Amino acid sequence: LMVQEELFEILWHDTQCRIRAEGVNELTVNKHLKDVQQYTFQHLTHYDHAYTEHEHQPKKRFEELAALIWIHLLLRDEDIVDDHMRRLALYIEAQYNNIVKHTPDDYFWEGRIAWVDLPEFNGMRD
Repeated sequence: LMVQEELFEILWHDTQCRIRAEGVNELTVNKHLKDVQQYTFQHLTHYDHAYTEHEHQPKKRFEELAALIWIHLLLRDEDIVDDHMRRLALYIEAQYNNIVKHTPDDYFWEGRIAWVDLPEFNGMRD
C-alpha cells in the first residue's frame, strides 16, 4: 500500500508539472489534475476488472484488454489497426505475467523488475 501511495504521489506531482508546462492558467491546474485523476482511475479500474472478472478465462481477458486499450489509450479511434490493439494487449498480459508470476517478491519490493521488451509495430495488418 505504501509503494502504491508513493507511486501515485510521484505521478500526480509529475502530472501537475506537465500541466503547468503546457501553459495552463495556474487557477485551473487543480481542475485539470482532477480530470486526469478521474481518467486514470477509470482506466486502472478497467484493468482490475479484466484481471479479476476474467482471471481464469485468458481469451475473454485478452478481449477485455484490447477493448480497454481502444477505449482508454487509443480514445476509440476507428482508424486504428486491430493488430495494434492485439500487440499492446499481448504486451500488457506479458508484463502482468512477468511481474505476478516470475518476479520474486523481494525483487518486487526492491523495485528490481526486469521489464518485458516493448512490442514491435512493424508489418502490422488489419
